[in-house]
Order: sequence, then C-alpha cells, then structure tokens
Amino acid sequence: MTKSRIPRVVRDYLAELDRELAGVPDEVREGIVTGIAEELEGLDAAAATSRITTLGGPAFIAAEARAGAEPRSAGSRSTAVALAPPRASAQRWYVVVTAALLYVGGLVVPLAGWVVGIMMLWASPLWTRNEKLIATIVPPAVGVLLFGIFAIGGSGFPWWHALLFGGLVGPIVASFVIGVILSRRGWFRAGA
Repeated sequence: MTKSRIPRVVRDYLAELDRELAGVPDEVREGIVTGIAEELEGLDAAAATSRITTLGGPAFIAAEARAGAEPRSAGSRSTAVALAPPRASAQRWYVVVTAALLYVGGLVVPLAGWVVGIMMLWASPLWTRNEKLIATIVPPAVGVLLFGIFAIGGSGFPWWHALLFGGLVGPIVASFVIGVILSRRGWFRAGA
C-alpha cells in the first residue's frame, strides 16, 4: 500500500505512536509499530478509526510497553528485554468472569454480584472510561426511570408492577445488554 493510499487517521496514529515510544528499546518499538501498522493495513478510514479505538491511545500503548520492558541484567549493555506477563485484569478469563457478573451477578447474589462485576470492570484496562461509566450508571438509571413511569404515570398499574419492572426487570435487561457489548469489546481487546 502506498503512503498516499493509507488513510490519514492511520498515518497520524502511527506517527504519534512512534513519538510516544521514544525511550523504549528499538526492537520493542519497531515490533509494536510494525505490528499495529500491519493490523491497520488495508482498512478504510472508518474501519481504521474503529480498530484504533479498540487498540487504545498511543500514550497507553507506550506506557504498557515501558511497564513491560526491563533490561535482563543491570550491568549488561544489551538491548534485550524481558516482557512482563499480562496483568490478570487484561486476560480473556477476566473478561468472561466480569461479563458473567454483569449479566447475571445481580440475580445470583442480589445486587452484590453486579457490584463485584462493576468493580472488576473498573479494575481492568480493557475497557474505556466511557464504557465503564455507561455500565455503572445506565442500569440504575433505567430502574429509576421505569419505576417512575409505572409508579407515577397514573396508568393504573399496581405498585408491584412498578417495583417488578422498574426495580428488577429494567436494570437486569440493561445490565445484560451492556454486559454483552462490553464482553465482546473486552474479548477482542484481550487478544489471543
């Protein structure tokens, strides 16, 4: 692919990534930039933007590279590096457990299961801040909204309908939908 055919968003992202990786050993730096360039190769601007969002910002990638790269021996002049194993909160099994708690944690252990799922979600680097905020705020907001509609709406529903749909069904459905979306995103971000 010629340089002129590479979408501007990809060129800008790779240039910023290269700048952010200053100070990382050359082999690691080149490997990261080359690997990401290959992953973005052939994508149009929209698809590349979507994939870049899942990869994370250049500063985040550089910070992870710096955290994972350390010289093998302090006295050696070698540029060889040892990469640290990925954190537990960045692995696929963690995504599965977190998603399961978000899906049905509130049913298995009322409220506490969902709260543990939210805590695990916030502890992981696999999801963005906005995704974490949505998962935390939307289910309770849906519950309050539906409860208000059924309780105050004057539609003739008994109080237990307001409690059932507003307090239970609405937040559970919202948690399930959000859990499905976040589990897919986390799964792909965790890699193979």
